[in-house]
Amino acid sequence: MKVSSLHRARVLALLASAAMSAPLAAQETAPPEAPAPLEADPDVDADEEDIVVVGQRPRGSVVGDIPPENTLTGRDVRATGATSIDELLEALAPQLGSARGRGGERPVLLLNGQRISGFRELRDIPTEAIQRVEILPEEVALKYGYRADQRVVNFVLRERFRSTAVRAQGSAATEGGYLAGLGDVTQLAIERAGRTTVNVHAEANGDLTESERDIVLQPLPANPELDPRTARTLIGSGSLLRGTATHNRQVLGNVSATLNAEVQHSEGRSLLGYPLFSDGSPLPGGIDPRVRNVSADSAHAGLALNWDKARWRWSVTGNADIARNLTISDPSDPDLSRDRSRSTSSSGGLDATANGPLFKLPAGDASATFRVGADTLHLDTSRRRAGIAISNSLGRTRGSGSINIDLPVSRRSRDFSALGNLTLNANAEVEQLSDFGTLTTLGAGLNWSPVQPLNLIVSWTREEGAPSVQQLGDPILDTPGTRIFDFTTGATVLANVITGGNPNLDADRRNIFKLGANWRPSTKVDLRLRADYVHSRLDGPISSFPGPSEAIEAAFPERFVRAACTPRPCNGQLLIADLRPVNFDSSRRDTLRWGFDFTQPLRSAPPSPAQIEQFRARRAAGFAPTGRTPPEGTPPEAPRPEGADDRQGFGGGGGFGGRGAGFGGGRGGGRQGGRLTFSLTHTVNLTDEVTIRPGIAGLDYLHGDALGSSGGRPRHEVEAQAGWSNNGLGARLSGNVRSATRVDSSNGDDLRFSPLATVDLRLFANLGERFTIVAKYPWLRSSQLRLEVDNIFDAKQKVRDAAGIVPVNYQRDLLDPQGRTIMLSVRKLFLPRFGAGRGSWRRP
Repeated sequence: MKVSSLHRARVLALLASAAMSAPLAAQETAPPEAPAPLEADPDVDADEEDIVVVGQRPRGSVVGDIPPENTLTGRDVRATGATSIDELLEALAPQLGSARGRGGERPVLLLNGQRISGFRELRDIPTEAIQRVEILPEEVALKYGYRADQRVVNFVLRERFRSTAVRAQGSAATEGGYLAGLGDVTQLAIERAGRTTVNVHAEANGDLTESERDIVLQPLPANPELDPRTARTLIGSGSLLRGTATHNRQVLGNVSATLNAEVQHSEGRSLLGYPLFSDGSPLPGGIDPRVRNVSADSAHAGLALNWDKARWRWSVTGNADIARNLTISDPSDPDLSRDRSRSTSSSGGLDATANGPLFKLPAGDASATFRVGADTLHLDTSRRRAGIAISNSLGRTRGSGSINIDLPVSRRSRDFSALGNLTLNANAEVEQLSDFGTLTTLGAGLNWSPVQPLNLIVSWTREEGAPSVQQLGDPILDTPGTRIFDFTTGATVLANVITGGNPNLDADRRNIFKLGANWRPSTKVDLRLRADYVHSRLDGPISSFPGPSEAIEAAFPERFVRAACTPRPCNGQLLIADLRPVNFDSSRRDTLRWGFDFTQPLRSAPPSPAQIEQFRARRAAGFAPTGRTPPEGTPPEAPRPEGADDRQGFGGGGGFGGRGAGFGGGRGGGRQGGRLTFSLTHTVNLTDEVTIRPGIAGLDYLHGDALGSSGGRPRHEVEAQAGWSNNGLGARLSGNVRSATRVDSSNGDDLRFSPLATVDLRLFANLGERFTIVAKYPWLRSSQLRLEVDNIFDAKQKVRDAAGIVPVNYQRDLLDPQGRTIMLSVRKLFLPRFGAGRGSWRRP
């Protein structure tokens, strides 16, 4: 078996380094009395420890032959400055977006190439425990029993890791009036036999009222002494407390079993304004603002079983959830009792998948993925308003089964290789829903790599989807005095807005075609180009209500109540707007999404000659690698690479860290520890049209119709990120740009929405890599200090009507009340000590 030349060079360098260090070892006269504990430090990566054998798949790889669109090493992950998987997914957002889903879905997440019970199972794992991250196209989800509507992210963890992470964070808006903070403690232990994670998380934020921003009232209040802006919150106060535990072990020989549990409690409070007379004017002074209090409690349990048998990969996942939400609102009329809305939901489900070879073909084994699943959900809602009680109960049980088949047609590694690598795919799914009957999904596609650095994917899917139980049965909420822009009249009004579920929703039917490409032009430069074209056609799409406009009102006149006016017809003042979701007749959307990802390794600064001499002196005195406490002022011992072989000792590889990964590393002094990265994704919305109802003019969101309160669909959306990280310091810029839109009006009072560009900045210092600092203050080892500024230019969208006037509802501080925000966080990773008993680093 062949070993790559790069890794052969590493082995030779290690041997040479060991030979050079032999004289130093001979100088050690006597063994130490008792080795003092020595911290293991993840500030130095172990990504390059293993000798990779050609033809062997890396540990934790996904099934199938579709290559990752991008692979990040542990150093790439730390170069983002992210300390949690949530933050890491946010940093990778430009690469994870997809135009195939229904909107808002999280990517399909895998752990070590295996299914998980849910995001909670890996959410609290610190990024230092990640060995690599693979980003894969949507079609890989089919091989794990999921639908191909979101990209796949595979997290591969280190084989051994132990830590306790403590984080404190505070943030404030630069305009004042808003404060928030959080605290987080996570304990993690990863061993060959399994892993355990325990997390406690708490966060809270204060409220932000209209009086703390430059909000102009129109019309002016009748009582100048009673400022209604003090009685209305732009951002309500809230608090959250959560506890999560995950335990994974090998059982029954080779079955990886994971149990996950979580409990959470949250509360929120917002101000809805002063009580109003029937004509909309506020009551006299001395009346307290109306308050809405929201509380939520939830509990979750998850199970995941993964094992291999007879070349088949098997997986069973299960989830059970219960949640209770209570909303209490003061009425607009103080003589009435408080409104109460309560919902209680309980759900449970079990899925089983199997993936493996079916039969042999000239180009390789045909493979299949089979999945069967069942779940149930029950939702009870009740509402008491003006002394009248209304209750509702909805339930849904679902049984489903799916099959995905991959047929290899050609392989470069075989004689049958005229087309390069080519695999055909077909998939089908059947769902039986208790409230919607039978729904089906059919799909087909191909994965083609004509040459090594180019990969093409073509896929087609026809899918039927039912509305969620929440869309059907969420409790109805009335919010009087809500500020809303009436596109029909071009005026901002205070109306009673109704939200909640709509029991009359029907299932939708989607036809999606995708053509995707991923290309790495050069093996010498880490540059990856990607592009996806997606065509979507939907029948009966489920949509959130876009708001009052002439076309929408003509299609759904029952959703709006206006004041009587003469002569008729006329557009009286909007009094009630029902914004619950609806089914449109059909829609069509065409999207082109392209971008690139670039990474350039940077050489970290090697140790100075004085540091090298100090290190040699310490070795001769027995302070390294035995772990004795060094004299004060001596530079700290090189961080031990995570998962390193205990027999290697320290100092190998020509530097402080051993094996080319430590204090300067080997291979010429100064390891490739830094990173310079660029990522850009440009989404071009080519078509976005909706037919509301047959016989009624449709909506064109790209050319003058309102998608929602934020205007139409922008033609161009750009997500860009740039990062630099080296020697423990890092900076990251993230930018989002959306082009201008407009909303046309028949009376000529069109609205123009300006382009919007926001830029976020993250500065961080991994103090464990700043050796001079840690030498003076050892307690700063494995700690991070981070400063973030969101929306550093305080950019807010500008909205003007045909006369150049800003409508009341589109004031800048109403669109983005928080504005520029500064966040400071401190994080410390407490690591076990080498040789300290059960929690020590030891070779299994």
